[in-house]
Amino acid sequence: MYKTYSQVSKVIRNYVALTGAAIHEDVSSSSSSSSASSSLGGAVVIICTALSSKDGAGAYGFAILSGPPPQQTRASSSAVVMHGVRRGSTSGGFAKGMGAKGGISSSRKKKGAKKKKNLAPSYELKAGTSIRDVLNPHLFDDPSTLDGIRKRIRAGEICVIRNAFIPDFAEAMYTELDDTDTWSRNEDYFEDGYGYRHNNVYSKADFSPLFLQANAMFETNATKAFMSDLTGRDCTGESVGAPSYYEAGDHSLPHTDHIGQRSVAYIWHLSKDWRPEYGGGLYWAPEPLANAYLHASFNTLVLFSVTPYSSHFVTTVSPRARGKRLAYNGWWHSSWVPKAADPLEETLATPEQRLTLTHFQIQSINDMLDDPWAPRIQPPERHDKVVQLRQDIMDELYPDARSAPVD
Repeated sequence: MYKTYSQVSKVIRNYVALTGAAIHEDVSSSSSSSSASSSLGGAVVIICTALSSKDGAGAYGFAILSGPPPQQTRASSSAVVMHGVRRGSTSGGFAKGMGAKGGISSSRKKKGAKKKKNLAPSYELKAGTSIRDVLNPHLFDDPSTLDGIRKRIRAGEICVIRNAFIPDFAEAMYTELDDTDTWSRNEDYFEDGYGYRHNNVYSKADFSPLFLQANAMFETNATKAFMSDLTGRDCTGESVGAPSYYEAGDHSLPHTDHIGQRSVAYIWHLSKDWRPEYGGGLYWAPEPLANAYLHASFNTLVLFSVTPYSSHFVTTVSPRARGKRLAYNGWWHSSWVPKAADPLEETLATPEQRLTLTHFQIQSINDMLDDPWAPRIQPPERHDKVVQLRQDIMDELYPDARSAPVD
């Protein structure tokens, strides 16, 4: 057992350094424990759980298990658990795929027999291609177009870009998604009411060459710099993305994506001849009903800044739907991990700056204050300021329920 999550994280990261695998961190909450799960290289899952005791002391343990890669995670502003700091109810945990029921639970992932992937792409992206190179050139004809996108995303709105990518690239990606037969079935439901059911291709071993090239394009430094400038968020960390396919009855219940270091989310819709009555629409909860439905369509890019307020869900696909509800979606992550030596009071001086904190960054600030093995913030006067800063973060990002039930 380990006394702090930081100690366990160090062990995990040493393992990552030795294996060269990627790491994804999720946190889930229950009434008596918190847990984190990591998928390394799509082959190993590390589960870390905080164990409570009668005297309030805690210990952390972890296990290394073989298993599938993580699902898209959820986050709710109704609760946050960070090393003993809990705001709101115990519902609204953070892990998708590694469930929040009773601390640690496994996802009910169903996968059929492995099939062949397309090895002959109809389109090729050169190494080092930036997203700017494949976006529709019309987006750059008038500077006001990108300025409008920039303002909307920075204001916390969702941004919908029609005919987003050059036609040849969009057609090739549609064909690739329509032809692929390496889908895996992902379905799970949780105590807090969250649930999902859809098909994905999560394992890179099942990615076609074009999917790998598209992933590499979203990952280039040029793409990250472009997105950081456009959104005002730090997108310099890793980028992850994967194909998705929603069949009849498939859905994804309300969540925020606010987990780990996720900073900006993207959904590239690639559904042809789709009608609103088929369902499968992205519902943006902060909007009034008349504007909230973003129906599936072809070559439409949806962008939003990931925060505790970015609540959304995918409506159920109708059994009468014709065609396929296809998309390629993912996230750009932040690379900043707050440290005691950082000028936190200046960096996070305003509510707008604090709203850009990832869930992992909030955890890191909490560790500075509560982890007895972490370097102390000096002098004491500055420590008190950071304590107040954390209180401001919690009050702003995880406020008390505005519509509390009447008992």
